[in-house]
Amino acid sequence: MTLTALSQLDFATAAATFGITALTAALGAGMRTRTSPWLTAFFVCLALEYAVALAIMGWRDELPDAAIRWLHTLNVPGAYLLGPLLYGYALALTSVSPPRVRDAWWHLLPFGATLAFSLGNALYALDTSPTGQFLYQLSYHAWVLQGVPYICLTALRTYQARAVLEQVSADEGALHLAWLRSLAAVVGVTWMLASFDRLQRIADTHDFEWLGTAIACVIMIALYLLGWFGLRQRILIPPELTEPPARTDDSAAARYERSGLDPAQCRQIAAELTRLLTNERLYADGSFDLQALSRRSGWPPNYVSQALNQGLGRNFFEFVNGFRVAAAETCLADPADTRTILEIALACGFGSKSTFNTVFKRINGSTPGEFRRARAAPATQTTSA
Repeated sequence: MTLTALSQLDFATAAATFGITALTAALGAGMRTRTSPWLTAFFVCLALEYAVALAIMGWRDELPDAAIRWLHTLNVPGAYLLGPLLYGYALALTSVSPPRVRDAWWHLLPFGATLAFSLGNALYALDTSPTGQFLYQLSYHAWVLQGVPYICLTALRTYQARAVLEQVSADEGALHLAWLRSLAAVVGVTWMLASFDRLQRIADTHDFEWLGTAIACVIMIALYLLGWFGLRQRILIPPELTEPPARTDDSAAARYERSGLDPAQCRQIAAELTRLLTNERLYADGSFDLQALSRRSGWPPNYVSQALNQGLGRNFFEFVNGFRVAAAETCLADPADTRTILEIALACGFGSKSTFNTVFKRINGSTPGEFRRARAAPATQTTSA
């Protein structure tokens, strides 16, 4: 089969994308994190898609229709898993209890229906009838629409997850979930590009063949970035925390019904944790999280979380950053402390000046600069007098 220059570029792009997705899937399969099964399955589906695309692009004239129908049983049903797997990855990254397939089996119904039709089409050539051809076209293209709600749910999850993550992390930067927001945005744009490409195929227009190649190149780059950053993403929630952390606005009976701690024990543990952070300044470590506090104190993560919530009425984020802001206030109010605001922020455990400003204003009501100027003004007036 002779390929045009544009077709050769399409083939090379598909081959490179297949390599990226297959390698990412293989690397993900070797990891043992709560998110790796979702990420691996996502890239396996993509690898199958591009493997079939390569076979059809390279040997379309040599392959009988029956062989192509069987090839489509490999990639078309898997396209209906991309949206659910993306959302499952977001939940695994931001939830205390990882999502379980058996609790959300209905998400697999489009996949099951498409797999059943694809197998029937491979066995009985259903697409030779008008109704079968309509169902074939529907199954081949409708996954683009089916995935849109999952992209929206993934984007929404970036805003809903903060209440959960504040129970385990004091890092304002991590709680922004920049990676997950970028993931939702990149996948959303990629989905729109794929939709446009599908519309071209449905309309059977060849006026913009170069645009399809450009879209394929953009998708290849996007998948490379998703694989690279997805495999390196830090898991904030400790594996020992198997129960959802209590929230301070829930009733005590509902929050601690199955807990082994009573309120007095929670207050005692909370007092120990307070002394620990006061005496050892553990909060000054910018990477300090619930797991680190659990290891240092000797209490399990779920006990630490419960003690802070019930004993102090605070989550982990508020607890640790309360110490950080108090330490920063002492430094900012000291006229002899000539360090910059950034230097003080880093010394107190904040990762950046912007994070410091955000957390300081949330707790104190003013920015660090405003606080320092307000404390400096009385001293200046006294000196002038």
